[in-house]
Formats: sequence, C-alpha cells, structure tokens
Amino acid sequence: MEEKKRTIVMFGDSLTDYFPMEKLKDIDAQFINSGVAGDTIAEMGARLAYDVFPYKPDIIIMQGGANDFLMSLYPGARVLAERLIRLARRIRQQLPDTKIYIESMYPAYTKRIGLMPSWAEGKSNEEIQKINTEIQRLCKEDNFEYVDVFDKLIGEDGQLSREYTVDGIHLQENAYDVVAAIIYHLMEG
Repeated sequence: MEEKKRTIVMFGDSLTDYFPMEKLKDIDAQFINSGVAGDTIAEMGARLAYDVFPYKPDIIIMQGGANDFLMSLYPGARVLAERLIRLARRIRQQLPDTKIYIESMYPAYTKRIGLMPSWAEGKSNEEIQKINTEIQRLCKEDNFEYVDVFDKLIGEDGQLSREYTVDGIHLQENAYDVVAAIIYHLMEG
C-alpha cells in the first residue's frame, strides 16, 4: 500500500502568506499555506475551524505575532507570547496527534528606507528578542517545538539584513531561501 503523503499546514500572517511555496517542492508532503496578511494572533484563532482543522495536518508550522507587535496597542512581550502559545494549545486540543512547530518572531529592519518610513520604526529587535525568549520558555513548558528564525535572519548590526527586506518587515525572495532551509532542516529531523 502506498504511504499517505504528510500534510503540512503553514499557519500565520503575511510572513507566511507571502511564502513562495515552490521553495518547498523537494519535501515529500502536501503543503497548505494558511497565512493571511494582516492577521493578529486573535484573527488567526478565529479561522482555525476552516484554515487548519479540516486538513487534519500531520505537522503545523506556526508563525504569528508580527501584527500584534506592530500595532500601537502592543501588549508587551509576555502577553504576546502567551497569546501565541494559547493558540497552539487550542490546536493541540483539537488535533492531539499533530506535531506543532512554533517559529520565533522574525527580526525587523527598524531604520528608514529611502523616503519610505519603515513599518518597524519605533520598534526594536531587542524587544522582538524579549518576545522570542518568552515564546521559547513557553514552548519548553508546553512541549512545543520552538524554531529560531530570528538568529538566521538578523544581521551583524542587530537589524534584519537590509538585503532581505523591502519595507523593514516583509521578506524578499532571498530571505525566504533562509526560511525554506530552516523548514527543510525540520523535516529531516
């Protein structure tokens, strides 16, 4: 009997939504991109019933929080991390056999870019790292797999590498190569 292909749902905001899925074509699995640009963690939670659960995925690679962080009502590192983990717990409750990977927040390029103000202006990578420390701590407590994307994308100057982004937050093609490499590594493990 032929083995069923693994189903992998990538679940997140624009950083997932804009992921060029052809970069994962060499992984023997059915990938579903359930990223929606602009989503907060609460909005991600609101669409679990139709964007995640119906697929009964073997694996979920979850990324979120960037929009919660960028909003003027940013709730702080601990609250943001707790929201993300609570969402993962809801998924686990519904899909107990699904392996859930939770990505770190991605770094930002917080300086102005030409005439365009960065989306991340007034925000810092130090704060993003505080959030990541909380996410990592909670993943450990709850037995979720933490995936560090931040360290792979951050430049020596403590910013998202300038050549990886157009607007300080969203990734260019070459940055998605880095993220794809991380996913390949996870799938080999």
